[in-house]
Amino acid sequence: MKLNGPGLLSLALSAELIAVAAAEAATVDASTTTGKAQFLGSNFIYGFPDNGVDAQTAIPDHFLTDIKFNACRAGGAQLPYGGWASGGYDEYIGRFESTLSNYRSTRKYGGDFILLVHDLWGADGGSSADALFPGDNGDFGEFDAFLDQLKKDVEDNDMLEGLILDLWNEPELDIFWNRPWEQYLDYYLHATEAVRESFPNTSISGPSFAHSPSLTNSNWTTWLEAVSSNDAVPDRYSWHQIGSWEREPDTTIPDLHTLLDTYGLPQLPIDVNEYAWTTEQNPANSVYYLAQLERHDLRGLRANWGSGEGLHDFLANLVFKTEDGSEYRPNGEWHVYNYYANMTGDRLATTASPDLQFDVFATSSADGVVKILAGTRTVLGSYDIAVSGLPGDGSAWVRTYRFDWDGPAAEVESPVDLGCEEYQISSGQITLTVEPPTDSTAFAFEISKSQGC
Repeated sequence: MKLNGPGLLSLALSAELIAVAAAEAATVDASTTTGKAQFLGSNFIYGFPDNGVDAQTAIPDHFLTDIKFNACRAGGAQLPYGGWASGGYDEYIGRFESTLSNYRSTRKYGGDFILLVHDLWGADGGSSADALFPGDNGDFGEFDAFLDQLKKDVEDNDMLEGLILDLWNEPELDIFWNRPWEQYLDYYLHATEAVRESFPNTSISGPSFAHSPSLTNSNWTTWLEAVSSNDAVPDRYSWHQIGSWEREPDTTIPDLHTLLDTYGLPQLPIDVNEYAWTTEQNPANSVYYLAQLERHDLRGLRANWGSGEGLHDFLANLVFKTEDGSEYRPNGEWHVYNYYANMTGDRLATTASPDLQFDVFATSSADGVVKILAGTRTVLGSYDIAVSGLPGDGSAWVRTYRFDWDGPAAEVESPVDLGCEEYQISSGQITLTVEPPTDSTAFAFEISKSQGC
């Protein structure tokens, strides 16, 4: 039982209460580890200010290093250049220079760079029916010329280290691929063969679908069949996990495994290379996504909902500028990623709540401190965290932090220290209760048996 009065945390006091709590609880098993913490979700698409062809210097480095940033995805979209399809080299080079700047920014912080081939081509949204697409009239000659130029520019600028080529973004959406699906499959097979010849040591990411894996999604099944039959399997599987309508990795990963088995394909590293709808970018939802990504060993990149110059800035809405434009400041969500980056040590086994609307990420450090991040998925409700596997009986001390949110361009005090409470461990277990004041509020808990309050 809890020993020092009411607060945000409570312990169920009877078998009946424990049963009720368990039905609404996420779980943490402190006795079971699932590998080292890798900060798999500390990444984003675009988000760096362009700086000619050099690494960015506008955003202070600590905003990247403090969150252990480790991957970016970009390709010169939404700039005053149309891309290769609009005018060959003259319309391509401005996009390439932006890409080179973003690449150098990413490598400055030690991250992998996922290059968006479709953006350099010029298919970054809204291409008309008369635009040029690879494979039009069965002709891939223009794409091959484009790839030759890209190969030259990548090699001339020493861009091979940490480089991943993403062959096309969201091809099942007309806004990005305004052609028949069969032409996309032909393109993917042709591009895979060409890229492997031109970039033999560079990883390929695909299919980067807008929709997550599903047993009934014909885009997934036809793509998997095509790559399986034609030796065109990528080095990393990729897709977008955006919005509740795409479900969550707890349900999409089992479907992927079934699909891979069906088509005789291998398990490979996975990039969820865009995650979180615009209304899901707040502390609570970020924690939810981070928990799902870590549970399934998925590298995740935050979606970027900026446009024009806004796309090329603000680390995908983790920082903002003061009104006079002179200084970058962190918003409440950045503080979540900063805390997450300090959850070093071993990941602990966790499960989401049964309704899949509340989730936790947990680690145990060398000194025995268990850290837990907890957040809901755009719902306002009370949930429990059932922590088991704590060593021995006796007392445990739990310090609680709250992560507030006032929008992407507002600085808040975060995290807020809500104090420390003493708990009595019973059979290695305690139960924590989360009662958020808003559907965007997240919490962190630090459990120690030896450090006290």
